[in-house]
Amino acid sequence: MIGEGLELMVAGMSVVFLFLALMVIVMSLSAGVLKKFEKPENTTPGAGSGGAGDPMAEVAVAIAAVQREIQG
Repeated sequence: MIGEGLELMVAGMSVVFLFLALMVIVMSLSAGVLKKFEKPENTTPGAGSGGAGDPMAEVAVAIAAVQREIQG
């Protein structure tokens, strides 16, 4: 009885391990394939969206707006 339980446990753990290993392999392969279709990033500063994603630029704009409002 205990032997059958151990066999079932080993079989179940083996199936789960093989499934997880297969999943890691498939995800790695799909990441490699999708990387070929990835758009290149725009690396030149100030081009494209005008640096809209730069948090320091947003802070500078906010400071300038507050200073202008205070000065009139």
